[in-house]
Amino acid sequence: MLAVDPPLTRDTAMQALKSATLLLAVLAWCGVAGATGDQSEVDLWATLLKPRYFQDRPIDVGTGVVELRVPVRAEDSGVVPVSINAKILQTPEHYIRTLYVFIDKNPKPLAGVFHLTPALGRADLAMRLRINEFTFVRVVAETSDGTLHMHEGFTRASGGCSEPPPFLKLKEARARIGEMRFHAHDESPGDDVALGQLIISHPNITGLQLDQRTRAFIPAEYVTKIEISFNGEHIMTAETDISISEDPSFRFFFRPRAGGTIEARMTDSKGRSFTRSFPVDGA
Repeated sequence: MLAVDPPLTRDTAMQALKSATLLLAVLAWCGVAGATGDQSEVDLWATLLKPRYFQDRPIDVGTGVVELRVPVRAEDSGVVPVSINAKILQTPEHYIRTLYVFIDKNPKPLAGVFHLTPALGRADLAMRLRINEFTFVRVVAETSDGTLHMHEGFTRASGGCSEPPPFLKLKEARARIGEMRFHAHDESPGDDVALGQLIISHPNITGLQLDQRTRAFIPAEYVTKIEISFNGEHIMTAETDISISEDPSFRFFFRPRAGGTIEARMTDSKGRSFTRSFPVDGA
């Protein structure tokens, strides 16, 4: 015969609730204890990123060749201003040929690789990044002689890669994809260089953002490559990923000489490509 449970009374119901609550509390405590315990946080740079991208190559740490500036606390984690200041000039004999920008704890830590030429005059760069949590940000500079130099900074930010864009704003941003603006600024450090700023219209969707209407993830679409030339001469190529903010903006130096034309070509993860040209006055 089947056993029959005794009738459920108020007292037995309260006792069952207390037992279940106690069990959940114990399980939660065990989970936290197991997750934290005596373990220290993993050094993502030393254990994962450096071996993957640079193997056992020595990297000089300091500000002798390049200096990174990043805010201690981000006002907006989706638009974090970051600047890179080069301590050497770009000359054919010795120059910074590649800059790598890392955000250790972002879903995709390598934010961008910037291939530079002596035609820039200076290897300074400024951009806006999405930063997902408290993390180190790093720049690694590779000079023309093959040596590596790194500087790092720590910033406090949260949710930069997952913050959802408003539906109407996203619709407008998609309609503007491929539009570009370029400004040449008067201020410059001399050395016959001028400061330029390129702004590209693109929503740069990370693939981690939720559509507020459907509660589904919005498929990723972001800028993957920007090629910049002046008077037909290549000066810089940027290979970028989801960590670059919406409407990517890059400030860089170039040598205007007697004036001419800046040409920018953008490609995104959907295979779209746009090219725009901008007249530039001479120095």
